Amino acid sequence: MSPALWHHAVVSGCLRWITAAIATLAFTQADAGREYVDQGRRFRFSYPAAFGAPSTGTNDGFEDRVAAIRFATFSSGIGGEAALTRGLPVIDIQAVGGLYDAIALEVFPEPMRRLIVAALPPLSITNFCQLLAQEQHLDPQVAALSPLTAPQKAVVTSVDRMRNVSPRVIQCVVSGPTVTFDKEVGFQPGGPRQHVYGAVRFLEAPYTTFQIVRAGPVPDPAVLSQMTACDRGAVSETGRRDRLHPVPRETTSTSAAAPTAAASAVVDSIDLVHI
Repeated sequence: MSPALWHHAVVSGCLRWITAAIATLAFTQADAGREYVDQGRRFRFSYPAAFGAPSTGTNDGFEDRVAAIRFATFSSGIGGEAALTRGLPVIDIQAVGGLYDAIALEVFPEPMRRLIVAALPPLSITNFCQLLAQEQHLDPQVAALSPLTAPQKAVVTSVDRMRNVSPRVIQCVVSGPTVTFDKEVGFQPGGPRQHVYGAVRFLEAPYTTFQIVRAGPVPDPAVLSQMTACDRGAVSETGRRDRLHPVPRETTSTSAAAPTAAASAVVDSIDLVHI
């Protein structure tokens, strides 16, 4: 091989190697994790850098919604916020119908809401997949709702089916205290269908869930994995993931973390502190 050809081959090989190295580095940086630490130092969790910068979410700190965190990119559609809840287990984006959605329940006056909540089967890790598949969760004719008028009972049925018309569960996987799910539903009868998906981690008192739920087109399996990992990845100071423990003072709110696998990853990384 002539010196000119040899030089050309070496340069071409080096350029290919540099290009591949840059692409690998860019992918690694994009997939690198970040850690969010609550300003009140009550909890922390990991999330993919690709989710974007965190900020205050919907109804943050309102009633039983202890905290809500919105992400600049991941939360730009419908949902996609990380939420820590207490009290009645409820799920964002009417994932289990409107009667299990904190915002949808706000349409009822307080006395009526108390009747409904008392009559509902409480969500748990053992019945989540079953209730996820149901279009109706509360028969308005049950004795507990006898004080309601016929029009009020009709509203109960309507809210129960909110974003939950003819549900078809694509997957519902339980792993320890965490459930990862994807279902196809109609928002209303005859309307277009969409996917509601995410990950929910059931917690011990005083909290009930840490969750991240979205709605839209068919989700990428990698996104579901990341959502779950956010809940599963963190370990408390005592090595337990089901209780809340103090966040060390030296921890920063945006430090880089190891790459995560997105809703599952987020909800599984929660590390909490008793309020």
